[in-house]
Amino acid sequence: MLLEGGVNQEDGPDQQQNLTEQFLNRSIQKLGELNIGMDSLGNEVPVLTQQCNGNKGNGSNNSSVTSFSTPPHDSSQRLTHDASNIHASTPRIPGSVNHIPFLEESPCGNQSSSELSVIKPPLGDSSGNLSRSREEEDDKSKKQFVCINTLEDTQAVRAVAFHPGGGLYAVGSNSKTLRVCAYPDVIDPSAHDIPKQPVVRFKRNKHHKGSIYCVAWSPCGQLLATGSNDKYVKVLPFNAETCNATGPDLEFSMHDGTIRDLAFMEGPESGGAILISAGAGDCNIYTTDCQRGQGLHALSGHTGHILALYTWSGWMIASGSQDKTVRFWDLRVPSCVRVVGTTFHGTGSAVASVAVDPSGRLLATGQEDSSCMLYDIRGGRMVQSYHPHSSDVRSVRFSPGAHYLLTGSYDMKIKVTDLQGDLTKQLPIMVVGEHKDKVIQCRWHTQDLSFLSSSADRTVTLWTYNG
Repeated sequence: MLLEGGVNQEDGPDQQQNLTEQFLNRSIQKLGELNIGMDSLGNEVPVLTQQCNGNKGNGSNNSSVTSFSTPPHDSSQRLTHDASNIHASTPRIPGSVNHIPFLEESPCGNQSSSELSVIKPPLGDSSGNLSRSREEEDDKSKKQFVCINTLEDTQAVRAVAFHPGGGLYAVGSNSKTLRVCAYPDVIDPSAHDIPKQPVVRFKRNKHHKGSIYCVAWSPCGQLLATGSNDKYVKVLPFNAETCNATGPDLEFSMHDGTIRDLAFMEGPESGGAILISAGAGDCNIYTTDCQRGQGLHALSGHTGHILALYTWSGWMIASGSQDKTVRFWDLRVPSCVRVVGTTFHGTGSAVASVAVDPSGRLLATGQEDSSCMLYDIRGGRMVQSYHPHSSDVRSVRFSPGAHYLLTGSYDMKIKVTDLQGDLTKQLPIMVVGEHKDKVIQCRWHTQDLSFLSSSADRTVTLWTYNG
């Protein structure tokens, strides 16, 4: 039987050591390609060999890796270095599909910033210290993104996710109800005076025994995963054309607390069916092969509830936690390959949301102290921390072209930060939507300048750009 690292238990000690060293060298080489540091010890977390039937991993509570590396400069990436500054190399292209002209009107400020600068707003202004007043900002923003559809529920709506094809979106609620709605074939921003109800193509009452906290589609769009405070992960085989379930639900019970977030791994390396889930309880991240119905790994290291997950590059995971850290994990090792704290200035804050831009270079976090952090993954340093909101930032997402950062907050507002330009300087921020209660989640459409927002006001709203 092969043990961790590809070592056969029948091999002699010397042969086992050689095989282990070869495995670690290969892992370090692969991590080097991503420019992410790894501890030379290469300690691994236990691999689960049982099916996900409630058994938990026996991983250590201590993460095996906390090292950092600063890779060589790569001018082909979205972030480029110029002396001590970091700039975004994606220029403004007026009229492009990813261009929002109104943000160009917002002042960027000319105050330069150091490597670990923190841009904080003055007291009473959570908009990022823009010169435009709050009243002017709100009035202006109402003309930029307009509400097209509003879905009403009987309880708070926690989770939304667009289908990879863009024609559907899933909604999970505290009412235990799972819905799949149709994205409009034609969107007319001028007809926004009376938002329409979306067409519900699929609905299942009591999909879970508890509130649905998170939803995620597989990259192929044929699996729909949900997590709940009933401690179960469910995976529903789904046909996007007929909007019907194509088989019985898969249920996984490896968690001993609320599942706060889940995500599928993308890319051919994972086969599109590797599910990542995490939350409260033992603070582990679990990986599951949904095709085989089998647990793969239990990744330990966080010391607080895990609130957010994000996957990229086929094997990489970012996790945000109440322990005030973000951890990067590589499933090829599998273990933590970097720890990023939020205590650069002050005491830090719980990380409620994480996202990585399409280049894999820039991390964005949303934190419970109303701040967002931009972090250069390959450079291993914080670019900027700023306060776009006045309460917990529960959702952060990059637009498909990574030109804009969408944020949703418990202050009931949805904002967009313009990332085109020098990321170390003051960033233009605009209000683009608002709910009557806490905003819980926001997600960009896969192609259009549209986004979904879910709220404690018991609604899900579809917003589109009124350009």
